[in-house]
Amino acid sequence: MGSVGWSLGTRGQSAPLGLALVFAVMIVSTTAVVALGADAITSTQTQLDVERTEKSLTELNSKTALVALGQTDVQQVSLPASSASSYRVDEDAGWMNVSYRNTTSGNRTTVFNESMGEVAYRGSGETRLAYQGGGVWRSNGDGTSVMVSPPEFHYRDATLTLPLVTVSGDGLVRDRAVITPNRSERYFPNSTRNEEFTNPLENGKVNITVQSEYYRAWGTYFEERTDGEVTYYPDSSRVSIILKVPAGPRKVRNAVAATSDTGSIKLSGNDAFTDSYTSADGDGYDAAEAGDGGDLTTAGDITVTGSAELNGNITAGGRVEFSSNSMTFDGDRVEWAEAFDDKHGACSASCSDEQIASFGDTTNINSHVDTQVDDLSSSNDNAGTIADDGVIDGTEGTTTLSAGRYHVDRIDLSDDVEFDTTGGNVIIGVENYVSLNTGNDITVSGPNQVKIYIQGESAASGGSASGYHFFTQASDIRTTGGVSERSTQVWIYGKDHLQARMEKKGSDESRVTGVIYAPGGKPGTSRFEIWKSDLYGGVVTSEVELEKGGAVHFDQALKQERTIPKDTSVVAITYLHISTNDVNVTSS
Repeated sequence: MGSVGWSLGTRGQSAPLGLALVFAVMIVSTTAVVALGADAITSTQTQLDVERTEKSLTELNSKTALVALGQTDVQQVSLPASSASSYRVDEDAGWMNVSYRNTTSGNRTTVFNESMGEVAYRGSGETRLAYQGGGVWRSNGDGTSVMVSPPEFHYRDATLTLPLVTVSGDGLVRDRAVITPNRSERYFPNSTRNEEFTNPLENGKVNITVQSEYYRAWGTYFEERTDGEVTYYPDSSRVSIILKVPAGPRKVRNAVAATSDTGSIKLSGNDAFTDSYTSADGDGYDAAEAGDGGDLTTAGDITVTGSAELNGNITAGGRVEFSSNSMTFDGDRVEWAEAFDDKHGACSASCSDEQIASFGDTTNINSHVDTQVDDLSSSNDNAGTIADDGVIDGTEGTTTLSAGRYHVDRIDLSDDVEFDTTGGNVIIGVENYVSLNTGNDITVSGPNQVKIYIQGESAASGGSASGYHFFTQASDIRTTGGVSERSTQVWIYGKDHLQARMEKKGSDESRVTGVIYAPGGKPGTSRFEIWKSDLYGGVVTSEVELEKGGAVHFDQALKQERTIPKDTSVVAITYLHISTNDVNVTSS
């Protein structure tokens, strides 16, 4: 009987060799499947380790707080680890610095500078978790980090409560951690430690800096839980937050105020002018009776290059420079922090000048404006009054808005508009900008107030108004409710980037009665410009420029008015409660 042949379709190839190839393919495939399965198992195991560790460190967080804040003397927490993972205490990992600067004296004082320490988990993957500063954090190995549970850092109603929990110990923690109290220190308030460490705070700002592998997660927490100014320093793994002390009651006390640290007031054209009047006596502005209360104040510099007439005093946190030989200064004093250069003697013998230590800045009102506009967006009286496109333009003749709350995309006038306050205040939230084009006016009637909040998401585009969030060209905002130029009746609020301008066209000037209030704070870029026009009231922005014929007539009645409600949420801090609370973490 002949042999049976196995053909694999290849001439001369024997059956055993063919079978070997098949088996080899099967072995390679099986090995690949096993390898992929092993990778999947490893990945799953790593993820389970991370999830288990997050729960363990969160429990450590809560029990450590009990010990640190004096509610118990000892706590224990299970910290299970696999053969490829471990927990370690490092008492030198990360630090926090809290300092306080008095913006009147310029003195900076460190409240404390302490290492935070950590209980850190390292597994087989790139993920790293740690208990630090009273919170639990996760680093993802790519430079990012997130908060797992929040630290002991509480900011509410202008009060910061910071009982920082620090960790002492060194080395591995196996299976179970034992937490015991070490020491606690109260730093603020504590007049024994420093006579300035008392509440409420006055004329200052508080800076909290954290250096940590998880600094980005700390910064995100600061941004979400406060309205402070947060700055990141990636090169040194640091983040800082500044909380400011309100510089006294929020009132408009000067004709012109520029409030950011680098802000300035510039009088760059001939016939720039300031003086004062009061609408509180029942009369409007009368040039023949105007006073010399048209003061200028800025955290930066004041420069005069044209033939201006200043009927008021000057206070500058930087330089004051009078470079014009034709200017008139009819004030009693010039206060300056860096230098006073009176090139042509405008400050005569009747004028005194004095160097001051520093200038107390003013916080922005960004959060207040955002809150107002957002609230007006969700609840308003637009129905049947404001067009569907959300624009107040007055195209159908004189449009009248009666007392109520309104939300609009913009005010972009093509005709006159009346705001009738007979039945109460008219409050308007504006998403983008206000533009009063040539000859189109706003008339305020009745005895109550008009408040316009400009969020400034987008500026106007096209023509002279391009780039501005508040713009008037040969147009008026005037009060007719019994007292003309009654500035306390009209408030225009903006964020720290508001760009505002008033200007003349042809023979027609712009005349605005009211207050433009958009303080810059430290980084603000808000700006007000006025050319051949008159503002009756006051202006507060980061920078101000009075160009040729630009006049600001300060209404002394504003000194009795609060700019925003007392309980408004802005970037501010008044009370500090700060301590450090150290615990020992060891293996059982």
